[in-house]
Amino acid sequence: MKEGQIIVISREYGSGGSEIGQKLAEQLGVPYYDKNFVDTAVKDSGLSTDFLEEEEQKFISSLLFNLATGGYRHSGDKAVADQVFIAESNALKEVAQQGSCVIVGRCADHILKDDFNVFSVFVHAPLKVRVERAVKQCGVAQRRAEATVRERDRARARHYEYYTDKDWGDCNNYHLTVNSDRFGVDGAVELIKQALELV
Repeated sequence: MKEGQIIVISREYGSGGSEIGQKLAEQLGVPYYDKNFVDTAVKDSGLSTDFLEEEEQKFISSLLFNLATGGYRHSGDKAVADQVFIAESNALKEVAQQGSCVIVGRCADHILKDDFNVFSVFVHAPLKVRVERAVKQCGVAQRRAEATVRERDRARARHYEYYTDKDWGDCNNYHLTVNSDRFGVDGAVELIKQALELV
C-alpha cells in the first residue's frame, strides 16, 4: 500500500463492510474510522454527540417518509443535517491528513477525493444474506429484518446522492466492488489488499 493512501469502504447494510474494514485496517497496520468518529466531528463543531445523532436520525426518518418526493426537503431538518455533514467532513479531512487509514461510510470517498489518494471500495451481498446477517450479527428482529435492511440502504442511497450528486452503489463510482457473500470477509480483505498492490 502506498504511503498516505486512504481506503474508503462504502457498503450495503448487512454486507459485512464494517467487519471487512476493521480486519483490513488491522492487517495493514493503519487506523480504522467509522460512525464513532462523529465524536471527532462534535469536538470540531461544538455540538453535543447526542444532539448530532438525534438530529441526524430525525433527518433520515423524515427522508424515508418523503422518498416518493424524489429528494431532500428544504427545512430545519435539512439545515441540521448539513451541519452534521460539514462537521463530519472536517473530521474526515483531519484524520486523512494524519496518514493512511481505513474509513467506512460517511461519503468519505467523495469528501476526500480531490485532496487525498483515495482507494474506494463498495461491499455488497444478496439481500437474503444481508437479512440473515442483520438478525445474527446486528441484533435486528427477524420480523423486521428485511424491511430494516431495505430502509437502511434507501437512507444511505439518498444521503449519498444528495451530498455527492452520484448514485450510491454504482460501480462507476468506486475503484473496486466486492461481493462479500461470494468471497467471505477474509477473502474480501485479501482481494482489497491485492488490489492495493496494483494501484
